Order: sequence, then C-alpha cells, then structure tokens
Amino acid sequence: WRWATSRTPPPSGKILVSEPDLSDLEERYLLEAYRSTFISGGAGNFKKRLETEFSAMCGCSHGVAVCNGTVAISLALLAGGLQRGGEVIVPSFTYVASAAAVVSVGGVPVFVDCDPELGLMDAEMVRRAVSTKTKFIMAVHIYGHVPDMDTINAIAKESNLLVLEDAAEAHGATYKGRPAGSLGDMATFSFYANKVMTTGEGGII
Repeated sequence: WRWATSRTPPPSGKILVSEPDLSDLEERYLLEAYRSTFISGGAGNFKKRLETEFSAMCGCSHGVAVCNGTVAISLALLAGGLQRGGEVIVPSFTYVASAAAVVSVGGVPVFVDCDPELGLMDAEMVRRAVSTKTKFIMAVHIYGHVPDMDTINAIAKESNLLVLEDAAEAHGATYKGRPAGSLGDMATFSFYANKVMTTGEGGII
C-alpha cells in the first residue's frame, strides 16, 4: 500500500485509526462563523443547518445538536424515559461512552456478546438478556457496520422496548438501503475528531 495524501506519512509500520480531512471549505465556514460574531449557541445559522441537513441525510425529520456524542446518548435515554435502575442492553465491544452514558443517568448497562467477525452485538444474545427491568436496546454501529436491526427491532417490539442507535461511527452508513440513524426509535452521532465527520467536538440526536 502507499500513503495517498500530501500529509506526512505515519511512523513506519503504523496505520492511523483516523485523521481529520480539513480543507478550504471548513476554513471558509469557520471564518464565516467567526466574522459573524455568532460563535456560541444557536444564534448563528450553522447549528440550524447542521441539525436540518444532517437529520435529512439520515432520513429523519428532526435533529438536535449537542456538545458531544456521550451527552447525546445520555439525553436520548432521558428523553426515552429511562429511570434509575432501568436496564439498557449494550454490546460488550464498544467505546466506554456507550455504557458510561447509561450509568450517568442512573441506568444499568447489561452487556451482551458480539459477533466475532465484525464485533457487532449478537441479536440472539440480546434476546437472552431482556428482563423485566430492560428499557432500551442500544444498537452500537461499529466502524460503519450496522448490526442486525431487523431482529433487534423485532425483539424490542415483542418486549415493548426502545431501540437507541449509537451511530457515533456510522455517518452515511446504510442497512438494507436505509440510512443509519433511521433504524430505531432514536439515534445519536458523535462529531469528535476521529469520527467519519468531525466538528472537533459535538454530537447530535
């Protein structure tokens, strides 16, 4: 392989997980926001554009931008009615934020095994993990791969649960022709620097 970029190649033998690709467009938008003096909050037009255009890309009618992906998960769980002691089924292979967000709002993460090939949550393990305290199934999309959402949604319907997509790593991904973010009851994305799409920090529900 060769390093097809004008940037400095990584140290010998190492492949970077990610590197933001920031170009003239990002610089122009940054300067436009800076010169408008609306650099915080919702007064400028960039936040509203992000919410409108990103949610439309995901096939959703609404989007709410927040400070990061972890907060997005926490707020989604609260909006879905998770109460102290409520259980959320989470894959054992994910970033710590998935489970930490559950704990931060008083919930209990219940870990299930993952498919050894792609690291995605095993739907059959999800079925076995459902209890009377279960309130959510958190379907985490790993490295742009989406788990078996048909089965996960069917399990949720059988047990009257909500499905939250943690799509932090799945901007633009699809499942059977449908965009990530439109596959469950709600979804969250992260715009951290190592994500497919970055704002430096940030998230969206």
